Amino acid sequence: MEFKILGPVEMSMDGGPPIKIGGPRRKIVLAVLLMGANRVVTIDRLLESSWWRKPPPSAQVNMRGHIAALRKILHQVGEPEDRLSTHSGGYALRVDFGELDLDLFVNALQSGSDAMVKGEAEKAAGHFVQALQVWRGSPLAGVSTGPQLQGELQRLEELRLLAVEHYAQVRLELGQSDALVPELRSLTQQHPFRERIWEMLIIALHRMGRQADALAAYTQVRRILADELGIDPTNDLRRLEEQILRGESEVRVRAVELTQPLVCFPHSS
Repeated sequence: MEFKILGPVEMSMDGGPPIKIGGPRRKIVLAVLLMGANRVVTIDRLLESSWWRKPPPSAQVNMRGHIAALRKILHQVGEPEDRLSTHSGGYALRVDFGELDLDLFVNALQSGSDAMVKGEAEKAAGHFVQALQVWRGSPLAGVSTGPQLQGELQRLEELRLLAVEHYAQVRLELGQSDALVPELRSLTQQHPFRERIWEMLIIALHRMGRQADALAAYTQVRRILADELGIDPTNDLRRLEEQILRGESEVRVRAVELTQPLVCFPHSS
């Protein structure tokens, strides 16, 4: 089976066309089960995620209907009964390693970070490409989600941006400044308070011999931070400006590593 939540919620059989799941609420139920894969997801959690304002009196009956429908869909494509099991107080969806796109993303991101630590830039770049290719849009695209899911979705978007930053960093190390500058400029427009992206843009411009543009980029981010947040750039950015003003030829982006292994959920064996 293939399960996907990094984009529209989908499931399919071994690369085949998406299997019809049902309406938006059933897709939310499936997504919540997938984000809690191989663990018991409580009925309360499912209800709060599906009806975030006020569940109707029939919510529990409707939830049992959605679970029964998902179980029927899985059975129709040949999945065993224990794929979606009932437990005291909730349900558990068994997901094997590599079946969920989130799992593939996190595994590739972790492998890329590990390669960065070892100084294997080309290998790291390959892993980050794999990680980013898994994404097909915003997580759970096409369905409305309430506050119960927003924190988890924001965490996923943060991990995606971390992968983008890591990929840009290794490309800088590989000498791809020319190709990076337009992409980094676009990223600074999308994430104007993300100082690490500005840092990489300034370094890329400096390495291309465009010191005036690099200093102009520093001035721009300093103004944005002051006007919008009332703060000064970090020590790293200020130090970078000083290095450029002193005419230092070798400036490097600060390394930001994953401080601990990324774990989505325990895998079934």
